[in-house]
Amino acid sequence: MAPVRGRRNGKSVGPVQGSASGLRTCPFKFFHECKDGKPGSVGFFRLLDHMQSTHLKTECRRQSLQGAISKDLDLFLDVAEVLRAGGKWLCGKCMVMHALSRGCKHDNEVVLFAINSGDVEDFIVGIRKPCQVVVDTNPRHQAGLGGKVNLLERVFSLPIQTVKSIPPSCRLLFAQVLTGALRKVVASPGSVDNWVQLLLLPRCTLRVVIPSSRQERRSGNRKSLQCSNILHALTVWKDGSGFDDLVSSLLDSVEETGAPKGECRREEDKERDPNVKQCLRKVRDGHFTAAVKVLCSSGVAPLGDSTLKALIDKHPVVPPPSSPSNPLAQPALVVDVECVLKCIRSFPKGTSCGRDGMRAQHLLDAVGGEGSVTSSGLLASITEVVNLWLGGSCPKVLAEFVASAPLTPLLKPDKGIRPIAVGGIWRRLVSKVAMKKVGKEMTQYLGDYQFGVGVPNGAEAVLHSANRFLNSFHADGSLALLTVDFSNAFNTVDRTTFLQEVHQHCPSIYRWVQFLYAQPARLYVGNECIGATTGTAAICDQIKDSLDRRKNIRNRRNWFYPVHVVGGVAYGGLS
Repeated sequence: MAPVRGRRNGKSVGPVQGSASGLRTCPFKFFHECKDGKPGSVGFFRLLDHMQSTHLKTECRRQSLQGAISKDLDLFLDVAEVLRAGGKWLCGKCMVMHALSRGCKHDNEVVLFAINSGDVEDFIVGIRKPCQVVVDTNPRHQAGLGGKVNLLERVFSLPIQTVKSIPPSCRLLFAQVLTGALRKVVASPGSVDNWVQLLLLPRCTLRVVIPSSRQERRSGNRKSLQCSNILHALTVWKDGSGFDDLVSSLLDSVEETGAPKGECRREEDKERDPNVKQCLRKVRDGHFTAAVKVLCSSGVAPLGDSTLKALIDKHPVVPPPSSPSNPLAQPALVVDVECVLKCIRSFPKGTSCGRDGMRAQHLLDAVGGEGSVTSSGLLASITEVVNLWLGGSCPKVLAEFVASAPLTPLLKPDKGIRPIAVGGIWRRLVSKVAMKKVGKEMTQYLGDYQFGVGVPNGAEAVLHSANRFLNSFHADGSLALLTVDFSNAFNTVDRTTFLQEVHQHCPSIYRWVQFLYAQPARLYVGNECIGATTGTAAICDQIKDSLDRRKNIRNRRNWFYPVHVVGGVAYGGLS
C-alpha cells in the first residue's frame, strides 16, 4: 500500500527545528502519518532513531522518500541538516543512514561519505540536489507578473501593523517559515512570485490583532489571542494554498474606510496628545533620551491637503537617470554569514519597520537560538538572499517596493515640514552590509570634505570645533562665519552623477545601488504614494565632486552636510 503523504500539497516544510531542550521536529512529518505532523507535537529527542524506525523502515517508504527528496529542494535540505547535526550520512541508493566513518556496500561498489562542497548537500550521497522547490501546479495560484506586482501594491497600501517582537512560543515556527521563503528565492531568483511572498510574509503572519471586546483587551487574553493568531497564520502559510488564503484574509479584514475590522479605540486614546503617546512608546522600548526629545519636539504635522502638497513638493518627479555604459571594474560584493549576523545585531532596539512590516527584532528573534540547526540554516539563507540583492539578481520590477518607505511629516519650529522616511529592514540590512565592506574606502576617498560618512561623532566634532573657534576670536570682531544649507538636498541630487561616481569608485556595490536608485521609490503618506529619495553617502560624494571644481574657496575650515560652515579671518568679507 502506498504511503500516506500528509497535507504537504507540494509546499516546503522549512528547516528542522531545534530547541534548547534538545527537541527537534521531523523533516518527514507530513509523511507516513508521522506523530510530529499532528497538533500539539513538539518534536523528538532521538530524531534519527525516529526517522529510521518510522520513515525508513520498509522498502516502500524508502522509495517514496527517495522520490520526494530528489524533487523537493526544501525537503532535501531539511534532511541534510538533520543528518549533519546527528553526524550521519544518507545513501541515496538504498536510503540507509550510516556513521560518517562507515561506507555503504552494494553489489559492485562501496559508497563512501566525503566532503565535496562543504555544504549540507554532502550528507546525502547519490541524490542530486534539486534545482528548485516543488512547483505549485494549482491553477488558482498562477498569476501573471502584473498580477503579483498589483497584489504587492494593494497589500502595501493597507494600514496594517506588525508586532514589535515575536512571542517566544512562535519564534521557531516563524524561523522555519522564513527559511522556507528565503530558500524559494535562492532556488529561483528570477521568480517574482517567490520575492513577493518573501516581502509579504511579515504582514501576512505577524500583524497585530485588534481586540474586539473588553474581555479581549485584558492583558493576558490579548497576549494569548496574539500568539494563537500568529501560530495559526504560520501554520496556514505552510499549506498548499496558505499564501493565497492569508492574503485574501488580509484584504478582507480591511473595510472600505481603510480601518481594520473590529478596531475598537478607547476615548482616552483618541484624546491623548500624539507626542505623549509616542513618548510612552519610546519609554516601553527603553529609549529614554528619545522619549524626552519627543516631548520637546513640535510633533507630527496633521495629514491633510497642505501636508501632502508640501511632501510632494519635497519629492519632485524627475526623469530616470542614465547608467554608465562601460563595464564594471570589480565583481559584485559577496559577504559571509558572520558579517550579516553582525549587521543584524547592530540595529538599535525598537528599530521601526518599513512598509513590508519586517522589523529588525523579528530577525533577531528568529536567529536567537544561536548554534541550533534552525539558526544556522536561517542565517545561511539570509546571507544567500543578501548576496542575490548585492549581485542584482532581484527582478527590477520590485525595486520600487524594496526601496519603499513610509513618510512621517515632522513639524519644524518654523512650522515647515521635515519628512522622515523609514526604509524596509531588508534594504537597510543589505545597505549596512555593503557600507561595512566599502566604508573604509569611501572614508579615504571623501577625505576631509565631510564628517558624515565613516566618521564617528563627526557632527559633534564640528560643533565643538566651531564653538571653540568662535570663543577664541569673538572679542576682537576679526571672525566671519558663513553657514550654507542646501535646500532639500536629499531629493535634488543628480542621480546620473551619483550612479557614475559609485560605478567608478565603488563598483562592487554598483548593482545594488542601481537597483535602488535607477527608478523612483514608493514613498507612503498614509495610503497615498508619492516620489523618491537618495542617501547620505550619495550627497557627500557629490559634495566632494562640487568642491573639487571650486578650488577658489579660501580658508575652508569645516564642512558638514547638510549645513556647510565656512570660517576664516575677515578681510573685507567672504565671497
